Parts: sequence; structure tokens; C-alpha cells
Amino acid sequence: MKCPVCKDVTLLMSEKKGIEIDYCPECRGIWLDRGELEKLIATEEKIENRKEEKNIEIKQTPRKKESFISEIFELFGE
Repeated sequence: MKCPVCKDVTLLMSEKKGIEIDYCPECRGIWLDRGELEKLIATEEKIENRKEEKNIEIKQTPRKKESFISEIFELFGE
């Protein structure tokens, strides 16, 4: 397929997160087929939700002491 902007440059294909994306190596334009933008957005939302879930899990777990130096500071109320 030819680039709609450059007219004579053939689009290259790349796969991102399981979705094929056509791009122009000349003008750097990105061209998506019908429904691909929605798939990219849905995939990104899933990734963000997983990150948020991990952050919640991390906050709920008890904090481990990093070293004996941190224990010393805790003894002195720092």
C-alpha cells in the first residue's frame, strides 16, 4: 500500500501489542485500519489497570527494612 501523503512511498508494517500498524518511512505518518485505534486504546487501558492493581498490592504489603542502618534510624526516631 502507498502512503496517502507521499503518494509514491510504500508503507511499512510494524506490530505493536498484537496490532499491525502501517507507517511511512518518509513522512513518519502512521496509518491504522478500521478498529485498530480502539484496540490500541483498550490494550493500553488494560495495562494501566494492571499497573494500578500492582500499586495497590504493593501499598498493602508490610514494608521490609532495607538494612541495619535503617533500623538504627528507627530506634532514634528519624
